[in-house]
Amino acid sequence: MIFLKRYVYVQNIICFIIKIKYEYMNERKEFILILGGSGSIGLACAKLLAKKKYNLVLIHRDSRSMQKLSQVEFDKIRNSGIELYNINVNANTDEAFIKLKELLSEKNINSIKAFIHAYADANIGSVLESEKELSADDFIHSFNSMALSFVTWSKWLKQNNYLQNFSKIIGFTSEGSFRVLNNYVAVGMAKSALESACKYLAIEFAPYGINVNLINSGIIFSKSVELMERQKPFIEKAIKRNPFKRLTEPSDIAKVVSFLISDDANWITGQKITVDGGEQLLSL
Repeated sequence: MIFLKRYVYVQNIICFIIKIKYEYMNERKEFILILGGSGSIGLACAKLLAKKKYNLVLIHRDSRSMQKLSQVEFDKIRNSGIELYNINVNANTDEAFIKLKELLSEKNINSIKAFIHAYADANIGSVLESEKELSADDFIHSFNSMALSFVTWSKWLKQNNYLQNFSKIIGFTSEGSFRVLNNYVAVGMAKSALESACKYLAIEFAPYGINVNLINSGIIFSKSVELMERQKPFIEKAIKRNPFKRLTEPSDIAKVVSFLISDDANWITGQKITVDGGEQLLSL
């Protein structure tokens, strides 16, 4: 009788262990898709979200010289114990959608917790100045990269059932959408369109439980900005007007992205959230 009780006890423990192992192996893994995953904001988001144990799919476009540097950063993130897959492709091409679908199918990724649109590829210049004169193609390119791709990617992810209840869509805008900045006309117009798109998508995606928001960042301190000699007067002016006397760091943005992805932000949609340390409270 004692032996039988012990046998049943051991059997119950074994069944419990098997159940836990099965549930762990079949646990729904949460993946974040980041468009522009090797850029300043995209990479900062990837690093922070990896610390929070989100798995990542990064789409980026790097030249051969930059690919090795990006892979070093990606490997560091992988070492945190999460899954990270990256695709080096132009996000504005059909190839990007094809490669992503192949990857998601191969890795058995059926849903996306959040889509972060950190893709920025625009033209700087003016309408009339001959040295910096923008062509019609320059305007179209800026619009496609910053506004239309936000809509196109969001639509594709929803129609292919990767975005589900309480998935999040996050994009990035800037003060150039409402304030005139030097040589920023193409970007400013694209950002204005993006902000309008955010509101419309928020309404259309709400019945599916999907939130759509934008982050309006201050001037970001990045390596490219630091190296642009002609931007130094503009940067110094931006630092001077900021109440905290510094530029916005990509990590500042990543922290707000992390919040917007969380369930705590389920009741926030169609919003433009400014993250700039009070920089835009004062004019340039």
